[in-house]
Amino acid sequence: MDSLESRMASVMEEMTLAGDWTDRYRLLVEWGERDDPLSEDERRPEFQIPGCSSPLWLRVRWRGHAVEVKGASPGLFPRALVALLVRLFDGLDEVCGACPAVLDSLDLRRHLSLTRGLVLERMLERIRNCARTAP
Repeated sequence: MDSLESRMASVMEEMTLAGDWTDRYRLLVEWGERDDPLSEDERRPEFQIPGCSSPLWLRVRWRGHAVEVKGASPGLFPRALVALLVRLFDGLDEVCGACPAVLDSLDLRRHLSLTRGLVLERMLERIRNCARTAP
């Protein structure tokens, strides 16, 4: 069974292979371009993440016994952050309290602007809130 730890290791490996942070940024953007976004009718106010310069939606819910993470944004980097969170959390049957470690393990805090860091933290908070309602 997939775990957050194994997914983190996989993401960290891909990012390390990508090279410096310019290349890692490009990798994140590529993930965002390949991601299947929320449809237009799913982009509702209750899924919006405040504080982002681009509109940003993140829907996190339980489907059966697994968490489903899906989002959308017209902005390249917000969409990239959604893709990162989809890679890490979508389909997991246990999310636990490990969400804050994502920022530190990938060294994202140091490489994101204050605004982007806050937006990512709000997205992680949405995932944590969903985890608290696990079936």
